Amino acid sequence: MKFLILNGPNVNIMRWSEPGVPGELDYNAMMDYVQAGCDQMGIETDCCQSNHEGDLVDEIQAAAGRVDGIVLNPGAYAHYSVAILDALRLCGVPAVEVMLHAPDEREPFRQTDVVSFGCQGHFIGEGPQGYLHACLYLAQLLRADGTGKAHIVM
Repeated sequence: MKFLILNGPNVNIMRWSEPGVPGELDYNAMMDYVQAGCDQMGIETDCCQSNHEGDLVDEIQAAAGRVDGIVLNPGAYAHYSVAILDALRLCGVPAVEVMLHAPDEREPFRQTDVVSFGCQGHFIGEGPQGYLHACLYLAQLLRADGTGKAHIVM
């Protein structure tokens, strides 16, 4: 099983720290963490990040036949990218959304998540561990019946 781990704008410059844990994770360390967790689950990963909406759409469109599922952190595009939503709906590959931070803890304009309508699951506000929860959920979804048709919010 192979997943595309797709990250949107500014994820590449974010730093993440866990409460009570010394140090910070940068983007590369976070993706290493995700890949190590996926290795333990027997999931191959292809990680990609872009600050450009069209590049993200291109990756989603190219997913069919290349990967079994998509784990997407759309960054700020979550709140307005109909192009990413349409690509997710048309590509034929199930997708699960990850957001490192919960939008309800941020500005009011971030309350709408357009991209979520193209995803079969959502892992919001869990930090880097959300990627692993999303991968586990997606793997279970695909193993259950192969259709990728389900919807949960965590």
